[in-house]
Amino acid sequence: MHSLQDIQTFIAVAKQGSISEVARAQLKTPAAISSAIKRLEHQLNTGLFIRSTRSLRLTAQGEYFFEYAQSAMMTLQAGVSGLQKAKKEMAGTLQISVPSDLGRNKICLWIDEFLKDYPKVKLKLYILDENSDIYTQSIDLALRYGEPLDSQLIARPLVTNNRRVLCASPAYLKREGTPCSPSELSKHRCLTFIRSGQVFNEWSFCQGEERQKIKVDCHRIANDSDLIKQWVLAGEGIANRSRLDVSADLAAGKLIEVCPDWVSEPLPLYLLYADRRQMTPMLEAFSDFLSSKFAEEELGKV
Repeated sequence: MHSLQDIQTFIAVAKQGSISEVARAQLKTPAAISSAIKRLEHQLNTGLFIRSTRSLRLTAQGEYFFEYAQSAMMTLQAGVSGLQKAKKEMAGTLQISVPSDLGRNKICLWIDEFLKDYPKVKLKLYILDENSDIYTQSIDLALRYGEPLDSQLIARPLVTNNRRVLCASPAYLKREGTPCSPSELSKHRCLTFIRSGQVFNEWSFCQGEERQKIKVDCHRIANDSDLIKQWVLAGEGIANRSRLDVSADLAAGKLIEVCPDWVSEPLPLYLLYADRRQMTPMLEAFSDFLSSKFAEEELGKV
């Protein structure tokens, strides 16, 4: 690819008809300007100027190339101008990936509020529990549970004190009894998820210094966390859910926390993106919006 700077220099010399004038305008030496022209001529394998001691004019090939070069530079400048303008405006397409339960039952409601405030923003939403590839897919931001495994991604913590919680419906516990310890889960119907071919069936708990790691024999397994919650609400068994996903159901009495004296493993929520340079005002505003919504939710529990 020809150097854009060399092409810009060629356009300037063609317009001015003078290497020395361009050199003065760009605060460079005439030799530097001549070198740029020679590099471009070498790359194109053709002469662009006819030079004499007193004059400089385009060759036929130079005139032909000048039209395309000038048109291309104008298009490029328009693109740069449009990009800078877009960075300053709350407009564009917001492309985000969210876990299914959190996405359907919480984030979707919040997004409605955000889009009402910014009517020029469009939405492309991916609701899935599999970890989407931020580098190769059309995704600006991804919400993910757990500590980020990819150290190259930029991670903004949204909820740092989230944990998993054992829960079941009142109907299930009335029918099957309530376990007093995670070790009693083997006597119960357990529900869990599968992700990337791996079944999440090893559940860890602690009570003071005592730790238990239980491998549960799951009665139902799904790759959709929202479906698992629906099964729990329907009384099909016990699940080890993100507290963020079931907090409203616990508060309403639709679900009951099981073995509350045992603490499950941490499950922080992060907002991930690939490059700080991609954070347009729109993405920055949405990131701040999500952070404030989760903060409001935490304050509501106090």
